[in-house]
Order: sequence, then structure tokens, then C-alpha cells
Amino acid sequence: MDHSRWKRLFVAGSLSCALLAGTPLFAGTPRQQDAQQQVPAADANASNERSQVTNVVVTGSQSAGTFGGVTYIRTWGTVFGYVGPGDAIIGFDALPHDSKGNYGYEVEFELIAPEKSGTNSVILVEAENRGTPVLLNALEQIGESGAPSKTTDGGMPGNGFLFSHGTSYARVQWQTGSAKDIPSNAEGVGEVIMRDFGRMLAGHTELNGKPPVEIGKYPTLILGGISLSGFYIDTFLAEGFNADPRTGIAVFQGAIAVDGTGNWIAINELAAQAGTQEFPYVVPDAKPLKLSDILSGHASDPFYVDIANYTDFYRLRASLTDVETKNPRTRRYDWPSAHAPAPVDQSVQAARDTRCNGGVPLDLNPIAHDAYLRAVVMELERELDVPSARKAPRLPPSKLFLLDAASSRTPNFNALPGVRLSVPLIDEHAQPMGGVRFPDVEYPVGKAVPPSVPPVTTSSIEATCGNRGGWKQYSMEELAALYGSEANYLKLYAQQLDRMIEEGYVLREDREEMLKTASTMYNRRPVMAEAAPASH
Repeated sequence: MDHSRWKRLFVAGSLSCALLAGTPLFAGTPRQQDAQQQVPAADANASNERSQVTNVVVTGSQSAGTFGGVTYIRTWGTVFGYVGPGDAIIGFDALPHDSKGNYGYEVEFELIAPEKSGTNSVILVEAENRGTPVLLNALEQIGESGAPSKTTDGGMPGNGFLFSHGTSYARVQWQTGSAKDIPSNAEGVGEVIMRDFGRMLAGHTELNGKPPVEIGKYPTLILGGISLSGFYIDTFLAEGFNADPRTGIAVFQGAIAVDGTGNWIAINELAAQAGTQEFPYVVPDAKPLKLSDILSGHASDPFYVDIANYTDFYRLRASLTDVETKNPRTRRYDWPSAHAPAPVDQSVQAARDTRCNGGVPLDLNPIAHDAYLRAVVMELERELDVPSARKAPRLPPSKLFLLDAASSRTPNFNALPGVRLSVPLIDEHAQPMGGVRFPDVEYPVGKAVPPSVPPVTTSSIEATCGNRGGWKQYSMEELAALYGSEANYLKLYAQQLDRMIEEGYVLREDREEMLKTASTMYNRRPVMAEAAPASH
């Protein structure tokens, strides 16, 4: 373990013991700083002992609908705060500081919560993906993009999943490029912002003045993210930022890292250890973290759910973290869907864009996993004893793919020099074996070929073709030979879906919609458009 993380966790552990023993807490000694610069007025009373959020300014609000008789309001605005020298941020000394050695910031936030504060006891906080609420989109079946202030129709609830289950939602900017005050030479600032935003939502922050809306005081916080945001969550936990600097306990009691699979981004201490400059993405030839690198064994550990999609074994080296664990507060689920599932109707899909597959048109894997993600959220709340989720199923046990060693001859595969990797075994339909048994792979309507779309690489934040999977839809004649008729296919699909519901991998409320999608999948016929020559 690196020195800075050890120091954070040691201090956090000492604080926990102090609280239990009833002894006074202590304050860290700040480093001396050279640069001096005035910070925003909201930070005028900042102390150099610890970082914190100091003020919240609301710039807009709108109705988000009524669920179970509870009115929800979407609120957005600006969070003001400062990062103190006591936090181990690489590059901090080069930042502008006020007279007390603090670096001031302002970032956008969004909150969707009941109009009446205190109604909900749990909030899902999303780590944005390039400034977009990808997780919210997946759960609610909407398509929002951009910063909170740019999301003009963000009050649209979609299917209302979170809110109908008594769960609030929030996000805050953390990534360089999304917010001006997260510097590219000290991107760990975004980790402090996320931690202190969580502390504020938990009611552990005394703001400079009462905000115009009630922020709330949530006993349970869950941090969630997809893809890049899953990498961020692994990094946030591994670098010790989930430890509350005042109490030592977890800021976020739960964490869901979709496509995390141990991958980390070069934004702070891990970048320094790897000897690379900071940038908000994976280092191309970096080894994913082990679970013991992500969770410390301290009181700051959340209940951690790691999810790998099929393509992650080809692009993100997910086999290195595909191991059984005895820790009862962790789960690993291997899903047979692509990291980036394509829509069932691809007639207008840019999936065949010129950057991928050499510009050759390609049908894409349309197996969706949104319903399985909704089950994970609700069942994690049950594990965390959230009152509104006490009737939800328990989180089912981990489910791992059956793996076989990859080699230099494995096509469409992102190898890691000097490290042995594996890929899932496949059946006669080119579907992965083991893992969570979606009805779509038990009774497939096509082959998942190629498993990952070339070029399959992590060379840059834009090189994401490998997150998609290829697909070869069966003809109506092939489907008739397999299932006899659509009615019989749907009967078999429903039987497997009911097994998934019984085992806890799907919520019963999603059953009807999933059967409709299964019918669409059976009858889909991809329209292959001509692709332009590949760009270089």
C-alpha cells in the first residue's frame, strides 16, 4: 500500500477508535505552501485543517413527477468548496492557494429528490462519465447528456424506477474537462469533491448559510458508475477517499462499479506510482487492481459490487479480477452482454461508424443489461438495510464465466505484456459459458461474433470500439429449426426469465417489458448500411 493511502486510512482508523472510546478527535498538520491566491468569496472562512464543501447555490429546478404520492423535484446549481493541504493530492502544491493554503473550487451538481426533505433514506450518487449521467440513463431508460445546467429536460423521469422505490439521485462534476476548477495537473481534486459532496448529502457538513432548498440528510449513500465511471470508483476506493476524514467510517456505504473490473484511471496517486502523467482514463498497459487493492479491510470499505460484461474480457482484461472471494460484502457478476449494448433496432445506429471494424458495416450485439442493473441497485439497498428496500430480494451470489487461457492468436483481444489472461469459453452459439444466465444466451437468436469489435485497445479515451460486440442474427429458417415458432421461443425465454427472477438477478416488475423485447429480438432484421472508408 502506498504511503499516502496508508496515512489516510491510518488517520481514518484512529478517528474511528477515538469515536468509540469517546476521546477527542485531532486535526492533521497542514503542509507549508508557497503559492498564494485569493479564492472565491464562498470560501472566505475556510480553515486549512480539512477540505470541505462550503456553500450551495441553486440555479434552477423543475418537477420530476409524482411517485407513490411523493412529489419529486430536480434541482441543479453550483457547489462551492475548497481542498485543504491535508489531503494527499498529487500536484496540489502547484495550484493557486488562498492565505490559508487552500484551493477553492466551484462545480455543478444535480439532485432529484422528494420535495419534502427527509422522505427518503437512501440516495444514489453517480460518478459522471465524461460529464453525462450514463447510470441514470440506464436505470431510468432516458437519454440525457451533458452538465446539469445543460440538461434542459432532465426532469423527465423515464420509467421512474429509482423514485418509485424511494431512492433519491445526485451527481457532481469530478472530471477534468467537465469543470474548469478540476485541474489537469491535480485531478485528485475531483476525488475530494466527490467525497465531500457525499459528506454533505449525509448531513455532515455545516454550510455557510442555508441553501434555498433542503439538501437532505441521507443515512445511506451508494456510489455508482458505468464504464469510465466504474474505473473511477475503483480508483476512488483504492486511494482511500471513501474514508470520512472526521470519523473514519465510509462516506458511501455501497458502491456499484459496472465494467470496473479492477481498472483504474491515472488521476492521482496511482498515476504517480505508475510513473505516468495524469489523464482521466486507464493507462494502456497497466494491470487492473486486485480486490485487496481496492478494499482496505477498514471501516471505510463499502459493500462493493463489481460487474463485468462479456467484451470486458477482451478489451479490459477482466479475467484478472474474475476470482471467487470470501468477503460477504462483495459481489462479482459476469454478464453476457456487451459493455456498450446496441439498440435492438439498429437501422439508424451509428454502430457501424468508420472508426470500427475497418469501416466495414457490422451488426452489433443487442443483448441489454439494464434490467439486471436495476435489480443490483435495489438488492444492494436491501443488503444495506434501507427501509424502502426491505421487501426486495437479497443480492444473489457472485456468478463467474468459465474461462480458458487466451493466447497471441486470440483475435480481437487486448493483451497485457507479460501477464497471462483468459477469455470466456463459448458454446455452439458463440455465447459465453457460465456467468449470469440471461435468457438471451440460454435461448439465443444470434451469435455474438466477433465478441469484441476491432480495434480492441485501450490506447486512448476515444479508442472504445472494443466495448461493442458483433452479432450475427439467425435467419427465420434457423430460428424455426431451433424453436419451432416464436410462441415456443417466448415460452422458453419466459421460463428462463422466471428462473432469473427467482434467483434474484432480475426484478419481477421488469418481466413484461423484457418479454416484449424478446419478441422484438426474435423478429429483428438488421439493415446494413454502406459504410464510408475507415478514417485514419
